[in-house]
Amino acid sequence: MIDHPRVLLQQLAPDDIEVVYQSALRILEQTGMVIQSDQACEYADHAGALVRSSEKRVRFPQDLVERSLTEVPSQWILHGRNPQRSVEIGHDALLLAPGYGAPFVVDSEGRRRRATMRDFKNFALLAGHSDIIDITGGVLVEPDDVPVSLRPLELVRALLIYSDKPFMGSVAGAEGARHSLEMAKIVFGNLTGKPVLIGLININSPLRLEAHMAGAFLEYVKAGQPVLLTPGVMMGLTAPVTLAGTLVQALAELIGCVTLSQLIRPGTPVIMGTASFGSDMRHAGSALGRPENALSTVLGAQMARKLGIPYRASAAVTGAFRPDCRSGYERMMTAMSAWAAGAHLCLHAAGTLDCINSMCLEQFVVDLEIWSYLKRLSQQLAVDEEALAVHVIGDARGDYLNHEHTLRHLRDELYVPLLVPPVSYESWLESDGPDVIVEAARRGKDLLRQATPPPMDDGVKREIENYMIRHKEILRVS
Repeated sequence: MIDHPRVLLQQLAPDDIEVVYQSALRILEQTGMVIQSDQACEYADHAGALVRSSEKRVRFPQDLVERSLTEVPSQWILHGRNPQRSVEIGHDALLLAPGYGAPFVVDSEGRRRRATMRDFKNFALLAGHSDIIDITGGVLVEPDDVPVSLRPLELVRALLIYSDKPFMGSVAGAEGARHSLEMAKIVFGNLTGKPVLIGLININSPLRLEAHMAGAFLEYVKAGQPVLLTPGVMMGLTAPVTLAGTLVQALAELIGCVTLSQLIRPGTPVIMGTASFGSDMRHAGSALGRPENALSTVLGAQMARKLGIPYRASAAVTGAFRPDCRSGYERMMTAMSAWAAGAHLCLHAAGTLDCINSMCLEQFVVDLEIWSYLKRLSQQLAVDEEALAVHVIGDARGDYLNHEHTLRHLRDELYVPLLVPPVSYESWLESDGPDVIVEAARRGKDLLRQATPPPMDDGVKREIENYMIRHKEILRVS
């Protein structure tokens, strides 16, 4: 958890915020969204939305939207298997979760291979072990050696066993969500009124919630479990090329799904957010790590504050293919923007490269350092007699190195970088001038050796394994 700054970074004037909001409401009322779920359309129709069944298009009247927005909780607790790991969503702080959905793992030179289940478990261990990571995550990587039908089961089991922090469930359709919820019940018992896992619901821009995501969305919302809503807007590709136009469309998609969640189950916890508005028109692809990535975070955070809904950003992201200088400056810019803008959750906070197509151990470790720097930056300055040190300055005799005031405070006041060994230039040169990535690789291996799965009740573990066996038989997966 990283406390927000006292003054948040803003780009939109209050009047502009209202114009964007009203424009989004107009789109929802006049154009609406395609929601590819008969059940979801029935909920909307029953509540007073205008539904055209033939194309599953739902138009949301403004009064219905605004009534629904008042139902969304602004703060809530996301519970971990270990109660001491539970976190508050919507508080004046930024929470961190690692990368999500990468099919590849790359080494420090950018050589990539398909991800495996062993990679998934390693990243789950690192996320669970790291003090700076708050939520273990969800699809840390897509393990190619696990059958697609079995992945929701295997991934959720690993998330529950290898970490005791809050986690994210499967959104592989309604079935994947149901498996996640049932396995969560084994660990947490009755989930009613107790958020324990998050479903990441991606909206297919422009203005479409496709069938698999709609199925997962319904399962989580009906169970009262939080959904994290993210539109797939990219300037000039799936949204208007202007920042303002993309913001309007993204907000319309977010508000439409937020409204639907409250029509299904009022009070369901929701996080709304953006991944990135940016695109690279030269190859018609995404452009994570660009200035538009940071701008979309700031703009989205302002709109979320207007609605009183917790906000997610994608930060510490890059288009770089390996951990290098480009990765460093793009990640620090996007990380800084998320913190300064007042985001509540950062997804893809550690390990991602190549516009989140890859995960990298060395990059994961570097990202822990980036966020640790920002956490130090976020700490409020003490201004009292001891900190002002007037008496110490008066006692000074040339230096403060041996003064008891220095010894008393140096560990609290001076951040010690994890990846910067205390060596001179000459010593560094004699050791062939190793890059920081060399130290990150060494530390990453050390962390994996040190990290162990947290304790779990034997009876709970057996029940999880029995659940896996039953459903493997159903799916006919050996």
